[in-house]
Amino acid sequence: MEIFKKFGLILILVLEIIAFLKCIKKPKETSKENLIENEKEDLENKNLSIYELIKTSIQSNGELPEDFKLPQKDPNGIPWADGAMDGVYIYHTVRKEENIEALKSIVFQISEGKFEEAQTNLDKLDFSMVSRRYSLLNWIIQEEEKINLNNLYEFATFQLTNSKNIELIKFCLSVLTLMNIETDKDTIEKVKTLALSDEFTLYCLDILVYCLDILVQLEDSNDEIFEIAKKVKGWGRIYIIEYLQATNNEIKEWILEEGCHNNVLPAYTAYTCAKKINLVEILNEDKISNKKFNDISYLMNALLDESAITGISALEDRELLIERYLEKAKYLSSTEDDYHAVMTLKEYIKNNKEINDELIKICDEILNSEKTRNNVKELLKEGYGYNIAKYLGIDIDKYILEYLQDNPLKNPYIVFNISERENMEKLVSFIEKNLTLEKLKGAPTDKFYPKNEENKEYIFLDTIIRKLGNFGRTERNFVVTVYPVEPTASMDEPENFIGIGENLIICALNSPYVDIRYGAVNTLESWKEKGYILSNEIVKNIKNLEKIEVDEELKIKLNKLLK
Repeated sequence: MEIFKKFGLILILVLEIIAFLKCIKKPKETSKENLIENEKEDLENKNLSIYELIKTSIQSNGELPEDFKLPQKDPNGIPWADGAMDGVYIYHTVRKEENIEALKSIVFQISEGKFEEAQTNLDKLDFSMVSRRYSLLNWIIQEEEKINLNNLYEFATFQLTNSKNIELIKFCLSVLTLMNIETDKDTIEKVKTLALSDEFTLYCLDILVYCLDILVQLEDSNDEIFEIAKKVKGWGRIYIIEYLQATNNEIKEWILEEGCHNNVLPAYTAYTCAKKINLVEILNEDKISNKKFNDISYLMNALLDESAITGISALEDRELLIERYLEKAKYLSSTEDDYHAVMTLKEYIKNNKEINDELIKICDEILNSEKTRNNVKELLKEGYGYNIAKYLGIDIDKYILEYLQDNPLKNPYIVFNISERENMEKLVSFIEKNLTLEKLKGAPTDKFYPKNEENKEYIFLDTIIRKLGNFGRTERNFVVTVYPVEPTASMDEPENFIGIGENLIICALNSPYVDIRYGAVNTLESWKEKGYILSNEIVKNIKNLEKIEVDEELKIKLNKLLK
């Protein structure tokens, strides 16, 4: 088999991808409150292979359900989102190829036709393919004459559809990048199915990009990749954006509109999107609609978020980009994304001496205009724009209270923006009157409450409890998504709210959900450290909970509170 040429092409592609994946910060540690419930498993799925589970889960629109998740390798471990563990390795570690001796032995077993033995050994082996695939493929190339590639091919194609082992499937997909599968249309279709899972998208792309390029014209091949890109929303979209080429206007427009929209972090694809669509060129257009400018602003905000990965700082024409964007922002700014981009750009320019600081004047001109202030006030009435309003010195507390009067459960996260103790007291009084607190109580379990529309009251209770303890809201992380990203949520240190909302604290202590109980206990701990003396009613509820608490760690925390 002519595998050397193929592997060379793959390596070139990979190296191009790696060139701009320079991270500046390691992933944040996850806390117990961030973990999501992952205990229920459909009994019917237990007998399905991974491939069958994916295939049978595909909806009429060709996508997997939003809540689709592969079975955890370790059911008792941290519930990583599909594709997240590989993502952390690729984006946030100094990549080092791991030992592959065990995999070498297994390859030889496969080569000798010992398929059952090889499968057993792979199932027993605790390994991560992402840190071994290129070392393994290089070794296979070196040992090509000693390996029966036909047996390797037969084993890999069989396991794709029959294995229940995630890493084993990744092993098979990696091996197939070296094989001539371009005429095996059935296998290609199976690879395309597996690509719909965020866990396998990356591994499928190396196969599809090469094989499809052989079978069809490059543009047609890219269209196939494009179709998959539209169907993956998590880590799969992050991976696939690197492979997708802006070969026509439709793809170019989609990259602008959707390329940074994923359920992980927009920043991961921002640099790539800006380069592939030539963002400066778009901003040079004479006429840009408000919708298109808002899409540009979303991309600009993602570029400016360099907390996890470099973005705008890596662009060679960043000053020209900023200049062109601000020229358009003068008359097109109207949304929260627009104003947030201008606000963030101002701070970015101030902190980067090599950029012309005259551009700050343009930012100020936009932000301080009467039009901007009026638009921001209208946004506040709709439950948005709080960070921008704070930046502009607009008193936001009254807008929050007014908004919640009419929309008590629509956007609970805006309570994080309350700054005055007096207003927090008003808010708590309102919540106590409008939340059916008794309905939110129940016997303690070790379950986390589902963060969905049906549980808005639990979300509100959890949010206000965190605010009372001066805890910031739970952010996205590399493992799970707990709360949706809300750009209006402020992480500023608020005023001391000690002692406010005892009835809410008691309600949270009696919640059936362990994360809400943790929130209450953490808030009480915070208060106590600052001199708060527990009331008799709270002590009574803590003692009652301690007797029946099912989480041992939380039980210890309860005991400490009473001392």
